[in-house]
Amino acid sequence: MSQTDKVELAQLEDVSDPKLQHVGPQLSFELDEHDTKVARRLKWKIDLWTLPMITFVYFLAAMDRSDIGNAQTAGMQKAIGASNSQWANVVSLFYVGFVIGQAAGVYTLRSMTPQGVLGAAVIIWGVAITCLIRVTSASQAEGLRVIIGFCEGADHAALLYLSLWYTPKELATRSGIFYSASSLAGAFNGLISFGIVTDYSHKPPFQAWQWLFLVEGIISIGYGILVLIFLPPVPERLRWGFTEDEKRLAVIRTQQANNTPGARIVWKDIITAFKSPMLYVYTMLLVGTQVSLSGVSSFLPALIKTMGYTSVQAQLMTVPVYSVAFVSTLFFTRISDRTSMRGPWLMFLATVTLIGLVILIAVKTNHAARYAAVCLAGVGMYPSVMIIVTWLAINTRNYTHRATASAFTNVIAQAVVASAVQAFTTPPYYLKGLSIILAFVAFMIPTAAFGSLYVVWLNKKKQEALDSNSPEVLALRAESFEELGSDHPDFFYEI
Repeated sequence: MSQTDKVELAQLEDVSDPKLQHVGPQLSFELDEHDTKVARRLKWKIDLWTLPMITFVYFLAAMDRSDIGNAQTAGMQKAIGASNSQWANVVSLFYVGFVIGQAAGVYTLRSMTPQGVLGAAVIIWGVAITCLIRVTSASQAEGLRVIIGFCEGADHAALLYLSLWYTPKELATRSGIFYSASSLAGAFNGLISFGIVTDYSHKPPFQAWQWLFLVEGIISIGYGILVLIFLPPVPERLRWGFTEDEKRLAVIRTQQANNTPGARIVWKDIITAFKSPMLYVYTMLLVGTQVSLSGVSSFLPALIKTMGYTSVQAQLMTVPVYSVAFVSTLFFTRISDRTSMRGPWLMFLATVTLIGLVILIAVKTNHAARYAAVCLAGVGMYPSVMIIVTWLAINTRNYTHRATASAFTNVIAQAVVASAVQAFTTPPYYLKGLSIILAFVAFMIPTAAFGSLYVVWLNKKKQEALDSNSPEVLALRAESFEELGSDHPDFFYEI
């Protein structure tokens, strides 16, 4: 790092303000009465403006993802003449675009601005979804699904964006609100699909599944335009809509959230991100969760249909499953924030998911038990995603490392998902696909246990180094957090 870079970095991490004290990986500060009121107002503004805007982005993405399952039960597969294997490709090729889009989104978040990345992504996928109403073959659907996947993958940069705004004690709760949109969207989409299939099944000029894509595509295009205009940029680049005091405190908050204002992608730091064993722990955990989540949600209406329901009823019966998952996500992400523990909760939730999958595979005739099993799997799957993402974000101090870890874990997870979803070719019970999911979820338990024990060991080594007060440690403590990242002596990991 050049001397100029060091000076610029020191200025960005300046704690000479008498209200700031350096106390390790975060900054604590005492506010006077005026600033206390401003800080409270700023937090409310973030919660009521920034968070809802990106949550609705994810809500639309989740609705669009679950559309393919509802479109199948509404007759799309038959209408375009797709075999079971071709339909599996229509579902799985989405993740090819998704993988590429995730990397593109996180690496361009600052350079293209959050509103530019997320707004453009929503508009483009809205156009592509609307175009699905005109497909007449599986190959056409596959091409559009790749485009939709790319844009919805770019939307996952919203998680990195959230980590710029919220402190470690707040991030999982807000991420839970953000991600709960996916389960809420599943419930809402089930109701929309039920209404469209019931009322528009024979209403010209479209079939029911075409009306489904048309309605949701147009909504996405309109909302994408709003995101381009109204979504705030990164905290240190705030302009309209915030007072000068709010802008100042926004910078303090992002420093508290383990961020360096103005940090950019440093390409040479990308390679060093792969040296952390925890990167592979997060990746394996996310693979297990995403494989189970994508497999079950993509084929949820089809699985429920085996429980004695018609296609229309099956769409309606997805609503309670997603509703339970919604409550579970809010509850467990909040608990993980309050306890500052991630790994132990992931072990518990993986066990809950495992029990649900075992019942779903083993029981064939007891419809009530099978439906309860699907709900149980949802309880474990949905909150796990955000707890993993939060664990990664708060334990990865360097911005380039965090962006790289976010991209890598999601790219690998979705690449595995693309292959695993292709195993769902054995209707009506999809035993092969569910068995593969079961194996991935089972592996999450020892992985989370290892990750928890490993960071305990790392923290112990860091504390011993600090206690030694050696010249080497003192020299490292003088370095910036952005330069050393999670290796900084004052940075301690969460379990």
